[in-house]
Amino acid sequence: MKKVACKSLYLLFFLGINFFSYAQEGNINIKQDPKIDSLLNKKIELDRERYSKEYYTLQLYYGTLEKANEILDVSREKFPDITAELSFETPNYKVHAGRFKDKIKGLKTLDTLKRIFPSAFLLVKKKP
Repeated sequence: MKKVACKSLYLLFFLGINFFSYAQEGNINIKQDPKIDSLLNKKIELDRERYSKEYYTLQLYYGTLEKANEILDVSREKFPDITAELSFETPNYKVHAGRFKDKIKGLKTLDTLKRIFPSAFLLVKKKP
């Protein structure tokens, strides 16, 4: 019984000390240059503009016109839900498939197309 009473007294003693002691209080003052907000707003504006002009596409082939037409026909036959188009950039013809705003969606589609077109890759293009 004495041990319980002794432990109770110790407990009350330490609780009493903690009750009367005060913790530290602190204030934090952050000084920020006002130019940071204007720079951040300009960065957001530039990112929005870039996002509206850029898109992802899959390049399936580049080379001769005959082979490009073959690849275009095969892609339209195998994947009718993905738009494919033929373009010319000196000196090659190129076959591009799809237009994606999200890189993840483009990469998922690329995985599907790579089974038939192993040299396909994801390409970032800008709208004119």
